[in-house]
Amino acid sequence: MRWYEPLRRRAEIAFVRRRGRASSFSTLTAYLAGPAGPRARFGVTVSSAVGKAVVRNLVRRRIRGALDQLAPPAAPLRILFVAKPAAAGADYARLAADVARALSSRP
Repeated sequence: MRWYEPLRRRAEIAFVRRRGRASSFSTLTAYLAGPAGPRARFGVTVSSAVGKAVVRNLVRRRIRGALDQLAPPAAPLRILFVAKPAAAGADYARLAADVARALSSRP
């Protein structure tokens, strides 16, 4: 069982993107917003600018895999990861490092 819940509703994703603090990295941009419940909530957005469906799904799986390897944050944050086109060519280690840095740059 994952230690986080997904951001599912469009309104919640839009809220985090609009009101969250942005942190930009080489492969992704992370939007961090305050807590909205007892557990952390994460969303991953990968646009068609990153690549075709197979590439987008690979990037999405790698970001979620990197989240699964990390310890839960102390506060139940809402975080939206938006993949950049550079994420398509990045290996897992680089994506995982950017995800870890995004979580360590909490508001």
